[in-house]
Parts: sequence; C-alpha cells; structure tokens
Amino acid sequence: MKITVLYIAYSLATMSLIQLGFQNTSSQEIVKNVMERPPEFFTLEWKQGTKLTKKKTLLFIEVDSLDYQDISVLVNIKGQPVLYVSDISTPVCADGECRAMNIRLYWSLLGGYAGFDRYPGLPLTKHDHDEFQKEDYKKLHLLLMDGNSILKRRKIDELIEKREVLEAGKADAISGATISEVKESVVEGALYSCYTAWHIVHGKIKEELKDHTLPMMDHNIVAHMLESNNANYQLFALSRLNDLKYEQNRIRISNIFESGIPLVRAFIIKNLPEFFWKRDDLQALFWNSFDRLDVNTRSLLLERLTNAPESTMFKLSQHLHLMTKNQLKMYLREIKEGERINSKIKTNLELFANSDIEAQSYLVQRFLEQKK
Repeated sequence: MKITVLYIAYSLATMSLIQLGFQNTSSQEIVKNVMERPPEFFTLEWKQGTKLTKKKTLLFIEVDSLDYQDISVLVNIKGQPVLYVSDISTPVCADGECRAMNIRLYWSLLGGYAGFDRYPGLPLTKHDHDEFQKEDYKKLHLLLMDGNSILKRRKIDELIEKREVLEAGKADAISGATISEVKESVVEGALYSCYTAWHIVHGKIKEELKDHTLPMMDHNIVAHMLESNNANYQLFALSRLNDLKYEQNRIRISNIFESGIPLVRAFIIKNLPEFFWKRDDLQALFWNSFDRLDVNTRSLLLERLTNAPESTMFKLSQHLHLMTKNQLKMYLREIKEGERINSKIKTNLELFANSDIEAQSYLVQRFLEQKK
C-alpha cells in the first residue's frame, strides 16, 4: 500500500512535468525527430556531419512493474539503422522516499549500451536530493559500460549493509552503507539510481534489440561495423564475412588485429581462411605485429609457424625476449624440424643464448649445442 501511494504521488508529479513541456527536454534535443550531434556520454564513433532521424518501432521497455517506455530507432540519410533510443522517466524509491530518474538512453544495433543524455532542469539526484555532478555522470557512464558488473548478480538488498539499532527495547535491521564490493563502481549516495539504470540498460531488451536489427542487416551495415572500434561490432562483422570478403578487407582486418582486444584477435586467427596461411603477403600482415600483441595471441599465432616465410622466422628471432618458455620452445622446434636456421637467425640465437639477463637463454644454449 505504501509503495502504491508513493508511485501515485510520483506519477502525478510526472504528469505535471509533461503538461509543462519538460518530458522531452534533454541536453540533446531531437528537433523534429532529427539528431545532429552525438550523445553527451557515448561509446561509439560519431562522424562529423552525421544526421539521424528518429523513427518509431513496436519495441518498448519495461522500466518498472507499472510503466513502459517506447524505443525508437535512429536511421541515417540512407534509411539504415544506427542507434536505438528511449526516453526513460521512472521513480527510484529507497527508504520510503521516491525520486524521479529522467534520462535518455541509447543502445547499439546489437543491443549493447551506447550512451546517454541528461535532462537539463531534471538532473539525477542522490540522497538528500543532492544533484549529480559532472563526475557523477561520468561514473554512471563507466558503470553502464560494464556489462558484467556485480549489479548483474546481486539483488538490491544484497548491496546494502544491514545494521541493528535498538528502539524501545527491540532490535530492528535497517539499511546501512553500500557494501564495499560495489561502492567504488556506483555513484556515492545514488545506489538505487545506478542499480535501476544498469538493469534497464542490460535487461532482456538487449536481445530484443539485436533480434530487431538482424532482419535489416545488409552488407552496408556489416561494413560499418567492421570499420567501428567497438569490439562487439567487429566480432559480429567478422562472423558475417566469407573468404572473399576476408581477402578484400585484409588491411582493415589486420589493423583490427593489431589494435583490437585479445578476444577479437583470437577470433581472427581462428577464422582466417586457410589460404591466408599459404600466402606470404597475407600472413605477413599479422606476423608483423607480433611484438605488439598480448601473450595469448602470440601463442595462437606461433601455432601457424609451419608455413611462415623465412622473413618472418628472422623477425621472430629478433623478438625471442618477448616469448614465454613454451613459445620459445615452439619456435625452436619449428627451426629444428623444418631445418629453417640460416646465418642471420643463428646470429640472433647466439646473442640471446649469451645474454646475462634473459631467463630462458639456457633453452637456446642447449638448442645450439645440439645443432653442432
């Protein structure tokens, strides 16, 4: 009953705001359904001159048990979908008090969090009605970017320490401070707002948005995703390429390989068409970044040594210090079994073997002694 009364009071207040014309006011006004600049907080790229038009969809998001918000799609001048957007207005209730949370949320075409805009005049608030500051909004943005936050695995009551107070001879449990595991990732004094926003962004709507995008997917959208710096877009685009497209986009793919996250790099190595590893010019695009890769990607790459050209074997001999013990063994095994040692490689091996600072130098010493 108490919650119902609070919600009714909040709803009446919200209706008053709508009547006053505040509901659609944001720092990023979509004038006549057209958006010409990026959200204030954004995770994707935005090219200068981009103009997006807002179109309705049949999608909606449940922000609480009594309220639903429409989701629109933002399309470019070619009519291709670029982003999803929803204006969220919902009560956030804690300790018997409800505060309004007004925020415009954006999702990527795959349903991932893409950013948000604030509402001027309707700031997010913390306990005691303190308004969010710039740093608070930045912290919220970082939280929403984390799809594996602890908020995913805990109920709201599990994020608050309970303390006992003695009242009239009776012990009662009341809400206390935010638990330490989550304190650093949420805005201080705004746990409920952060929790609510995170679950709106990362709820079942993610898969619904992706399912809505798939029927519209064409080669232009795939190409756009391949050019993106977003790892989810990169993985999705790479999974849609055939052998011919891999070759046609070899430069872009090699750039992604060098700058991407380990997950994307591993996907590329495992899914490159086999003919890449039989052509020196194609595989060189990936071997050339060996010294700038993470350790796991180096291991995956070294599994492809059999067909590596002589130039690659020489370059690797210059990076022995970067290899783990097992990686160095893989390299030496290929040299031995493939009889691929030449004078230049041998010189680098000898330099490494005689080093006083390389922990694995004894492996190369032993190898050279066996070659005598």
